[in-house]
Amino acid sequence: MSAWTGKLPGFVSWAICTAYIGLFFDIPVSNITLFVLLIGCLFTITIRGTIDSIKSSISIQLLISFYLLHMIGLLYSENLDNGLFVLEKKATLLALPLILFPAVQRFSAHERSNLLFRLGIITVASSIVFLGIGAFKIWMCRDPLAFHRDYFASIPYVYYSIYFATGCLLLLHSVHDRLPNSRIRMLILLVLIIYSLGILVLIASKTGILAYITGLAYLLYKKLSSKRVFYVSMAGAMLSLTLWLSLYPTTLNRFTELTKNLKVIQEDTLTHYEEFTGLNLRLFFWKASVSQLWSDHRMIAGIGTGDGQDYLDMAYTKRGLDKSGYLGFDPHNQWVITLLQLGLMGVGILGAVLVTAWIKAKRQFNIDFHFFAWVVFCFSLSESILEANKGIVFFALFFCVLCQQGEEKAS
Repeated sequence: MSAWTGKLPGFVSWAICTAYIGLFFDIPVSNITLFVLLIGCLFTITIRGTIDSIKSSISIQLLISFYLLHMIGLLYSENLDNGLFVLEKKATLLALPLILFPAVQRFSAHERSNLLFRLGIITVASSIVFLGIGAFKIWMCRDPLAFHRDYFASIPYVYYSIYFATGCLLLLHSVHDRLPNSRIRMLILLVLIIYSLGILVLIASKTGILAYITGLAYLLYKKLSSKRVFYVSMAGAMLSLTLWLSLYPTTLNRFTELTKNLKVIQEDTLTHYEEFTGLNLRLFFWKASVSQLWSDHRMIAGIGTGDGQDYLDMAYTKRGLDKSGYLGFDPHNQWVITLLQLGLMGVGILGAVLVTAWIKAKRQFNIDFHFFAWVVFCFSLSESILEANKGIVFFALFFCVLCQQGEEKAS
């Protein structure tokens, strides 16, 4: 029994990798891999150890509180069925902090390092697989959309961008720390950076590119030996990005359209057809939902866990968005949807989750968590990432793996 118990942390580590791989498949597959992970964790933790782990992390306590606030929000929801569905969908935000986090805290520093390296390898390997599938579709099936952002990966490109940007930053850091200071290390890092920028351009996620390039700058600033080397490296990265964008102008056009027709934001109600882009449509969504919430005096507690979309559709209709066919659209901003559901209380707790964990990670020199938190924060401004299974599971999984990796170090 003791020999088997000693192998359990290794099993949990590989089960985390399997759960991550499951995110690249349909929800039933992802749920199975997640269930296997949770069962494995249950064999490694005790009630006393779980309580001690949760007590040791204010961020985990806040994350649990964030989920419990959704339960309270159900009490004043009119759409009870949808509220229960939201609670079911977000149950991972409760289960993983209670079950996975205590198990991960038992990992040694070496086990954590190997786990992050594997997660990075899985990320890059997934892109190679998708490239191979895309090449097959073009050569054998003559599919012109094989490399279009909506068809490149097996999941929506937004979530794949989140995974890829985070995983590549983890891999770059892992490679840097694992290999001695040599030309081989520099060559591998150079190839990974150029390759990752190319994939992100192909995916055509504006937020993913911006989050990754700033995360890369942070990594190089922290790890390179001199400012001169840092500036040269960043210049090379920006040159690579420019070359990739020139080779794939579709993504470049997504950046150039950002400034188009921003005057639509000044309108309160649409009375005629407007040319919407990804940015001005989001801004109009945010304005419509927040202004409606303000006028209804619902800013403190929101309108309830289950009423978000119904309330949005009402706000959209009042401002003429229904005539353009935008009923049923979420606001594409996690902070706005949290404000709608749970008010300033929910926004405050969600913000505190990230801020407290960021501060703790800074004290521990845990820049891996900083990469994850930065990518999540960037995407939370352009997508409702905690309203879909692919975003919820990713957030809870990586948060528990990366949060509070060890004891604080003296600065």
